[in-house]
Amino acid sequence: MRFQDTFDVIYTHTEGEPLCIIHSGIPYPANSSILEKKEFLESHYDWLRLAVMREPRGHKDMVGVFVTPPSSPEFDAGLLYIDATQYQYMCGHGTIAVSMAMVALGLVPRNPDGNTTIRFETLAGPVTAEVGSDGRNSLWTRFENVPAYVAATDISVDLPGLGSLKADIIFGGNYFAAIDLSETSLRIAPENGKELVHYGILARNQVRDKFKIQHPSASHLTDMGFTTFYHAPTIEGALYKNVHVFGSGQLDRSPGGTATSAMMALFESRGQLGMNQPIRSEGLLSSGTFEGCLLGETKINGVRAVRPTVKGTASMLGTARWTIDRNDPVGAGFVVA
Repeated sequence: MRFQDTFDVIYTHTEGEPLCIIHSGIPYPANSSILEKKEFLESHYDWLRLAVMREPRGHKDMVGVFVTPPSSPEFDAGLLYIDATQYQYMCGHGTIAVSMAMVALGLVPRNPDGNTTIRFETLAGPVTAEVGSDGRNSLWTRFENVPAYVAATDISVDLPGLGSLKADIIFGGNYFAAIDLSETSLRIAPENGKELVHYGILARNQVRDKFKIQHPSASHLTDMGFTTFYHAPTIEGALYKNVHVFGSGQLDRSPGGTATSAMMALFESRGQLGMNQPIRSEGLLSSGTFEGCLLGETKINGVRAVRPTVKGTASMLGTARWTIDRNDPVGAGFVVA
C-alpha cells in the first residue's frame, strides 16, 4: 500500500440515490478546461473511478463526482460525474447533494444570510446552485440547469411483452429516451427493477440505432445514455412518477434532476406546462419529490429551449478514507452482473 494512493471521500444520498464525492488528492493540470480535466482523469486516474465506484468499495449502481478546481474566475468549482461504467455529462441529484455537502462542510464560504450560491462548470455547461441553510444545517439545493430541449419525438420502439411504444428524445444536461408506460402493465417500483433495466437497455439500443444525437452547440455531447420510463404518480401533488436506466443497467433511485429538467421541456412543448409553473417529480422509491420550474425560453444555437430549475434535498451518510493498492486486482474494482 502506498500513501499517495489514499483519498478522502464524502457519501450522500438524494432520495435514495447515492453519491461519492471525491474532493481532493488529484493534481489537475493548471489552466485546464473542464473537458481537459476529464481527459486527464481518463488517462491518469480512471483506476480511481473504477476502484471507488465498483465493488468492494462501491457497487454497480454507485454514482460519484470529482470536484475540480475552476477553469476560470467565473466558476467556483468543476463537477465531473462518474459511475461504474462511464462519465456523465451532468447529474441533478448529484448537484443537489454536492452543493449541500460543500456548504455544510465548509468547502465553500457560507453566506451569512442563509442562501449560498455556487457556480459550477460541468461537461453539459454552466450550472448555478443555491443552497438554503439554517444555522449549521444545509436544508436544500435549488439549481438552474443548462437549457433543456426536445430533440425528437415519437420514435418507435418494440418492447416484447409491452408492445410497440413511442420514445421522445429530450435533453436536460443528459439525453433521455422518455417512454410513457401508462398503457402497459409494467409499474415503476423497486420490485420491478430487473424488468425496468431489461426494457430500458432494449429501448435505448433501438433509439440509438434510429436517431443520431448531437447537441446544437456542444460538439462533445453525442450520447443518449438514459432511458426514462414514466406514468401517473403515486405521491399526491406530483405530476408523474419516473425511473431512469443508464450505463450497463444501472437504475436511478431518485426522481432525477437532469431528467426533471428534460421532462419539463417535453411537457412544455406539448402545451401541458407553462413558464413559472412549479411541478413535482417522483422517483423509483416514492420517498419524496424534486420540485421543478421553468424560468423562461432561450435558444441553443438557434434551437428553441427552456431554462429549468430543480430543487431537492440530500442527506449526509458519512466520510471515508480509501487506500488503494493498485497491485491488488480485486481491490481495483469489479462488477457482478
